Amino acid sequence: MMDQIQEMTVAITKADIAMKAAAWQIQRLAEDVTMLRKALMELAYVAEENGVYLSNLTKSTQDTIVAMRLGGFK
Repeated sequence: MMDQIQEMTVAITKADIAMKAAAWQIQRLAEDVTMLRKALMELAYVAEENGVYLSNLTKSTQDTIVAMRLGGFK
């Protein structure tokens, strides 16, 4: 019985460590996405100010910038 409790305690400890690591990675990814969102918006603004319009970009980039301007990707 004690062996089972110890095994369960070890399993719970390992799961806790894995969840903390995953939470840290998710937080880092969220921060990276925020920085990339800001950079993309700044680049889109600077490009348009210098005569590079959305129509000159790929369709997927156009869609992404439009969605972000409309409040998407929060």
